[in-house]
Amino acid sequence: MDHRQQERVALHRWAVIAEAASGRLTAAERGALVRQIAARAHTHPDGSARRYSRGTVDRWLRRGGPGAWRRCGPRRGPTPARCARTRELFAEAAALRLELLGRSAAQIASILYHRHGIAIAERTIRARADVVGIVPGRDAIIRVVGDCSPWAVPRN
Repeated sequence: MDHRQQERVALHRWAVIAEAASGRLTAAERGALVRQIAARAHTHPDGSARRYSRGTVDRWLRRGGPGAWRRCGPRRGPTPARCARTRELFAEAAALRLELLGRSAAQIASILYHRHGIAIAERTIRARADVVGIVPGRDAIIRVVGDCSPWAVPRN
């Protein structure tokens, strides 16, 4: 999806929720309006008719504020540069764990934060770097840790 399509989708979504985004509505009025919005079909920029659930409309409304229509667009996936950076950080996390197997995820997160200024959740480090204790080969560690997907699962 190119930038123009993303912008069209964002403007479409904003047009769907604009009436409910008014600050002059009470919570009860907004709820009734959101139910009405969810009940009717809307013409998507690609020409198809779409219905959106109440949860979806509520999620779009929570992105409100100045410039909210831009935040209503489709979420962007990871860029190749971001994936490469993630691979580097998790390779470093694996190296830190190999250096001292007793090092906790909290310690690794702290080291990475102080070295790079990037906060990584301890839980994420545990999920990615605990493989070190199971898979003894360094190549296997880097392969599991280097995947850009946050749901990478090691293969036995």
